[in-house]
Amino acid sequence: MKTAVTILCDNYVGRPGFIGEHGFSTLIERGDKRYLFDAGSGLGLSLNLKLLEKNLKGVGRIFLSHGHYDHTGGLKTALQETGPVNVVAHPEVFTRHHLKTPRMSAGEPRYIGSPLSKEELTALGAEFTWVEETRRMEDGIWFVTGVPIKPDQDFQDPQLVIPDGQGFSPDPISDDASLLIETTTDPVVLLGCAHSGVLNILDHIEETLKIRKLRAILGGTHLMFFSPERIAAVIKRFEAFGVEQVGVCHCTGMTATVALGAHFKERFSVAAVGSVFSYD
Repeated sequence: MKTAVTILCDNYVGRPGFIGEHGFSTLIERGDKRYLFDAGSGLGLSLNLKLLEKNLKGVGRIFLSHGHYDHTGGLKTALQETGPVNVVAHPEVFTRHHLKTPRMSAGEPRYIGSPLSKEELTALGAEFTWVEETRRMEDGIWFVTGVPIKPDQDFQDPQLVIPDGQGFSPDPISDDASLLIETTTDPVVLLGCAHSGVLNILDHIEETLKIRKLRAILGGTHLMFFSPERIAAVIKRFEAFGVEQVGVCHCTGMTATVALGAHFKERFSVAAVGSVFSYD
């Protein structure tokens, strides 16, 4: 089945006219069906869709990778176009996610969760389906979540915290999710931010779905805090899956992006706004 993944929102733009933002959103067109994966921060979704000569009418489902504002902020815009639509997310997607950076040491952490509550989104037409474990949601589309974090692959972004009643503690981002999309050959993995750790996600796909070969890995890999040694381990793991195409963006980080590009060469691309990845 012919599948196209179009990048609607990202930190970078692929050609003039588009709006870049700290956020991520993709449109998945699969046969005569259409799905939205994340909705960006809400700045560029509408304009970028117009420039691409696309819209969200007829989108059958919205999948959410997690509850940060840069993936959920555009939901109001999306729902205004889709009308009532099913939204697939982990039940902890409305966790009170916060950010605390060294520059904010004197103040309270900043809230970075969904700008709108579940109730507000429901009023706009969202019909939520809660998924806690990896499950096939559509023909050829798996919602990958509930990923175990292996001790030797533990990755915690120290800036991400949640209220714990007495202050703030590290945020495990338990609502993290990815998509696995089947093609006529090998599957494509579409990442939102890979907060579970890209190595853990790949291990989970191999162990749970028995998949050992991937056609492509696309999206945000959250490698910005990884050391050169850990980035090298990610590259080695990608190669172990025989990945034919690597298209990264958003939270990957410049150092990791350069390293991935240098290694994968013609198999590499930056998944900026306007990029289209097509598969049979």
